[in-house]
Amino acid sequence: MSNPDRAIELLIIDSSLDSAESQISTLRNAGMAIHPKRVNTEADILDALSSGQHDVILCSADVEKSQFERNVELCIHSSSDASLIIMYKDQEPDPLLNALRLGARDVVSINDPEHLQLVVKREFSDLLIRRDLQDTQRRLREAETRCSTLVESSRDAIAYIHEGMHVLANPVYLQMFGYIDLEELEGLPILDMIAREDLPKFKKFLRTAESSQGDLEINCQKSEGEPFKARLEFSPASIEGEPCTQIIIRNSDSSRQLEQKIEQISSHDPQTGLYNRQFLTSQLDRIIAKGEFAGKTLALFYITIDEFQKIRSEAGIAASDSLLQEFANLLISHFEEKGILARFGDHSFTNLLEVTHEQASNLANQLHKAVAAHLFRTDKDLLEPRCNIGISYLTSSTPSSQEFINNAYSACGAARTGNNNGTAFYDEEEMRPEFGNEANETRLNELIQNALDNNGFKLVYQPVVSLQGESREFYAVLTRLLDANGDEILPNHFMGAASQANQMALVDRWVIKHAIQELVSQREKGQKVQFFITLSLESLEDKETLLWICDCLRDQRAKGAWLIFQVREADLRSHLTEARALLDGLKKIKCQIAIDRYGVLSKSDTLLKHLPIDYVKFDPTLVEGIAGNQSLQDSLVKLNTETQSHGVKTIVMGVEDANSLAVLWTIGVNYIQGYFLQEPSESISYEFTGT
Repeated sequence: MSNPDRAIELLIIDSSLDSAESQISTLRNAGMAIHPKRVNTEADILDALSSGQHDVILCSADVEKSQFERNVELCIHSSSDASLIIMYKDQEPDPLLNALRLGARDVVSINDPEHLQLVVKREFSDLLIRRDLQDTQRRLREAETRCSTLVESSRDAIAYIHEGMHVLANPVYLQMFGYIDLEELEGLPILDMIAREDLPKFKKFLRTAESSQGDLEINCQKSEGEPFKARLEFSPASIEGEPCTQIIIRNSDSSRQLEQKIEQISSHDPQTGLYNRQFLTSQLDRIIAKGEFAGKTLALFYITIDEFQKIRSEAGIAASDSLLQEFANLLISHFEEKGILARFGDHSFTNLLEVTHEQASNLANQLHKAVAAHLFRTDKDLLEPRCNIGISYLTSSTPSSQEFINNAYSACGAARTGNNNGTAFYDEEEMRPEFGNEANETRLNELIQNALDNNGFKLVYQPVVSLQGESREFYAVLTRLLDANGDEILPNHFMGAASQANQMALVDRWVIKHAIQELVSQREKGQKVQFFITLSLESLEDKETLLWICDCLRDQRAKGAWLIFQVREADLRSHLTEARALLDGLKKIKCQIAIDRYGVLSKSDTLLKHLPIDYVKFDPTLVEGIAGNQSLQDSLVKLNTETQSHGVKTIVMGVEDANSLAVLWTIGVNYIQGYFLQEPSESISYEFTGT
């Protein structure tokens, strides 16, 4: 919706500067915020009207009659929707009445300041209502177009019935009943589609209240009389403003196939076919929350391919990808498809099994032998990888799935560095998690500094996809810290340590520099990608950040328009002055700005009024479980509408299932990002397609 508190963009057409200033003072004395502009010549009037940025026009009639008529004509026939108000002194009534006939909203005497105040307030309010109506009508047209497209492309049979007659049906419905085109069906009674023996049952259903909203299992018949069973779902609808009834006959086979496909995509790694990290974590969360491990010996195997980064650099990406696939197949064979076998990271795998300590030790030893005996072939050579295995057990004292995984990861690190034949069991007395632990901050800071000095970070990219039919190639840039073995450490495990040691601004600069390098490379290939890049609080406070970004863009011959910098809402709130200076500077070099983690603080839209924001990324907590929570949906509808009323586009992160996607589409969110679309990947290869 339009913002009634914003300043009025006022255009004054008057040859008298004194008269214009008097009108401006009159309006400001009434407490109105205005941005005035005065023009006089025809060229200036045309230039001002072409901008389309004005809300109210005050046009003086105190000029030659021909010039006044020309000025009115220019205003009325421009593309501007501004309200035209005629200011007169002692003119004849005919020109004023003619201006009203042409479309002027009112005439006001320059000697009646109170009348001017009331008219401008009324016209500005009416203008905002008109603009909201136009926006609502546009949204309605877009929604109707999307609905028509969905109906046409649906795998379910859908028809619309008015007073018992067919008025519209999709291709699946026509095919189901044996009709070639809609003309054959239009005007045909719905009763003709019902088998003779079930007509009484159907008529009885129509006489009940349920017929407007309900379902009925019944025998239908095709055009040639062939019967078939179907479940008809009835719901109220409208076609071109006329009330009617929508009938849907579900394609149960297609729905099951689609559900299976969605489940496969959301829970499996596309490269290896194993379960993915999210599925494993969700299963662990469920097991721990419900106490399902009581009385069981659940072990988590954390398996990494040793020196994988060296293998990748020497053998190449294609060979290392082939190695990963073969290694995954070997794990499937070795564990005999038991447990929850997942690809956890780039070259790390996990398996959750119910095994004793002795059984786990035997499985690990046998796996080492299987890896040593297997021939990992490439086009040029044989690879001879080794693996490291860490094993931890789930106990009643394990606080969370992340802690459980950290324990296995720590054991894997001990297996890599210790004298234990490549296998280690987690021992709480001897081992601590390798990250996410306060005692290890010094080690982490050393690792971060080494990464800054020797390019020990890795960038991964996750697509940000439009729900409104755009095909712009947006990616969020995410950072991974690599440990000595090339294993990934996620940001939530090292960003805190980096911030404490004042390293975050340097990390930001490493990310920005290498992201711009990747952007230049992609642009040279013809890919018009744009990156969302996070700026930390430290970069916000660093007065050299803007100049450094400018230098980086110049050195790599890149454009600011390729970058969208995002800053957390909490950081913007706490450092508004520094933020305004940096963001204004970034806008001057054509960069765009996004607010990250938006919407959980009170009066979030205050930032949208004071900062040059292009996008907001809603905080993931606002959409957790939204598919089944009407209250969350209502809250997001309100927040999304308020945000878009400021001309800001909205993004929802953390989309992990089709049900949430459907809800967000109906709410009108502009973009989505999440594992349902694609996991973060080193590859920039998502297929963006306008819908």
